[in-house]
Amino acid sequence: MYDAITPEMIETIDKAGTLADTPASDRRPLAHAALGLEQAAAGIATQAVKLADPMARQSATTVADGLSAAAQLCRAAIDARSE
Repeated sequence: MYDAITPEMIETIDKAGTLADTPASDRRPLAHAALGLEQAAAGIATQAVKLADPMARQSATTVADGLSAAAQLCRAAIDARSE
C-alpha cells in the first residue's frame, strides 16, 4: 500500500508550500503526489475494515485519514494563486 508513496512524492510534499508560489504549470508534481496519497489512503481504508482488532482498525483508519488530508493539502496547493 505504501508503495504508491515514492521518495519523489515525499520530496514534493515537503516543498508543497514553495510549489504553491510557482506558476500553475510547475505544480504538476503536486497532482502526482495527491493521486499517490489518495491511492494509498484508499488501499489502507479498504484493508482497515477487514481488521478484526478494533485498535488496529482505528490505527489504520487514522493513517488513511492522514494520507487523505495530505492529498487535500496538495490539491489546495495546486489551486493556490501566486501573488
